[in-house]
Amino acid sequence: MNLFKLSGLISIIAGVICCAMLFYPTLLPFSLLCAIIGYTFSTINVYLNAKFEITKSWFSIGYIGMVLSSFPVIFILILIISNH
Repeated sequence: MNLFKLSGLISIIAGVICCAMLFYPTLLPFSLLCAIIGYTFSTINVYLNAKFEITKSWFSIGYIGMVLSSFPVIFILILIISNH
């Protein structure tokens, strides 16, 4: 499996895991750690797609990983705003 497919798969898996951890507020630090890992691998995926034009469509699987990995940060922002 090449690095492009592997990075896309890892970004999706890490994004799903960090979103699943949001159901338990005590796991929020681990969710953020998983989000960093997912966002890093999704950035690698999008970069490789842009550099080598691996997929001919405008949509790369790394974008899904980015969106999923962004949910813990959005969750923290909502918590901060709602407490004020």
